[in-house]
Amino acid sequence: MARQLRIEFEGAFYHITSRGNQREQIYWDNRDKERFQEILKRTKERYGYLLHAYVLMDNHFHLLIETPHANIKQIMQNINTSYTVYANNRHKRVGHLFQGRYKAIIVEKENYLLELGRYIHLNPVRAGIVKRASEYRWSSYREYVKENSNNTITDTGDTLYLFSKIRAEAMRKYQEFVFVRNTKESPLQEAVGSVLGGEAFTEKVFGYLQGSPDKTEIPDIKKIEAKYNVEDIVSAVANYYGLKKEEIMKRNRTSARQRKIAIYLGKILSGQKNGDIGKVFNITTQAVTNVLRDIEQTKEKNEKIDREIIAIKEAVNG
Repeated sequence: MARQLRIEFEGAFYHITSRGNQREQIYWDNRDKERFQEILKRTKERYGYLLHAYVLMDNHFHLLIETPHANIKQIMQNINTSYTVYANNRHKRVGHLFQGRYKAIIVEKENYLLELGRYIHLNPVRAGIVKRASEYRWSSYREYVKENSNNTITDTGDTLYLFSKIRAEAMRKYQEFVFVRNTKESPLQEAVGSVLGGEAFTEKVFGYLQGSPDKTEIPDIKKIEAKYNVEDIVSAVANYYGLKKEEIMKRNRTSARQRKIAIYLGKILSGQKNGDIGKVFNITTQAVTNVLRDIEQTKEKNEKIDREIIAIKEAVNG
């Protein structure tokens, strides 16, 4: 069987599914699903993607992802590999967890954002697990309909804005939209190969196989382009810690932690690839990867470091 095409470009919008090997389970209990949510949160920060909807079922998951930085391969490799390592270690298993490669359908966002969000949120209802989407804990639906959602990892703004500019009203209307269940077949059945959209959109996407078109043709590209260069981020880190920029750029034991934070923020705020970040700091691509992993683990254990990073990000945002 031919391998599915992996089309990447800035601003691409995907419906992603990944199933357990031989359709076996990939989550054994709530702790597993919580870890998967943590991986989504971490990879969002590292790779700068938007997560519009998700659902975690026992033997598969669905994600609705938008990629400002044309990096779906990196994103999914990190998500699936990270979770496989965790699951194999915790459950004393070996071998593949997922059935082959993930499935990615590239989607025309303007026409399918609402339908695919509803389709994802109704997965547990169609499976007979719950009667209402709100009863299922392991999806993004509650983040759409509750004012004070905790540990929010979903980007609900684009969807809710289609219903109303007033969030409370938008949440109510979205709940009604999902509650009135759509009797149509899955919108994914309308896909042509790996593409779901109108004829013009399909032609444009396949055009990426021959070469990228003008970025201005991509919907809302200005909204999601990288806003920051690495030098400005380094300056913000230096200012926050009362250091000189040169102290951050050089390998120095006394400022090693601050340098790692600059590398980490340089990656997630600029959207550049690890190799490009490595050239700025005169380190290898693998060293950048190691720093990202180190800071992510440190943030989870050290609230002080997490607060410092949040403060620097706010300073960069201005």
